[in-house]
Amino acid sequence: MDQTIQNLLHLGLREYEAKIYVALVGLGEANVRRIHEVSRVPRPRVYDVLTTLAEKGFIEIRQGSPSMYRAVDPEVVVSYLKRDLDTAAEESVKALEALSVDAEQKAAPIWYVHSDWTIQRNLEVLIEGVARDLIVLCFEEETLKKFLGPVQAVAADRSVKVLFPRGYAGVVAPPVGITFYEPGPAGPSFGAKVVDEVLAVPISREGAVFNLECIFIADDQQSMLIYNQNGSRMAVIITLPFITAVQSRLFTRMLEHAHEVHAGE
Repeated sequence: MDQTIQNLLHLGLREYEAKIYVALVGLGEANVRRIHEVSRVPRPRVYDVLTTLAEKGFIEIRQGSPSMYRAVDPEVVVSYLKRDLDTAAEESVKALEALSVDAEQKAAPIWYVHSDWTIQRNLEVLIEGVARDLIVLCFEEETLKKFLGPVQAVAADRSVKVLFPRGYAGVVAPPVGITFYEPGPAGPSFGAKVVDEVLAVPISREGAVFNLECIFIADDQQSMLIYNQNGSRMAVIITLPFITAVQSRLFTRMLEHAHEVHAGE
């Protein structure tokens, strides 16, 4: 019975309403005293709740001394509650969409996202906006695999290039439409030093350890940095033109001096 009451609460009934309705379904027909005993709703509240349920059309009353109450067919009641819940859900979606449009107009150029689900949704939005090319810097193969779905979708008709630190790219075969690269030879190569000696190295700050997992750059308009902080995955989304333009040009230059890598190399 407890689970049934919980389900009715999810559908929109209040606790006492759910308890009394469930009790009446089990009793078939009962007076206030019996309803109080079975539902365990305080007797002074039983009258008010019965009146509310009757106004909603969920119970029927047979006047007398004492008055008797019975529940309307559960299928009818649940169908009504579900319809009311669906209407509320649709109205909420419309209201939230209106808020999101307003929020986009006021969006900050840098914001943080938590949880893999939220990162996935934001990555899909970022990739949907790719007009020319998507550049990915990958420092954690498993992270790329986890979020590869949206990346593969854009690779069908746009350029997708993934740059790894040296020794990483040959682990897996590039998916169709995606090209894997590694920086040029070690030594004076600026690109190699940035990827291997700066971005791929954990950074410690005030007791926290940060590991960069992936960077996604959509044209020169938007970028997402997925990183791990003390075991928790997070992301930073950047739309500030000064930063995204520099990122795009820097990593494009790195790719110009990088070499393509195939699985097994």
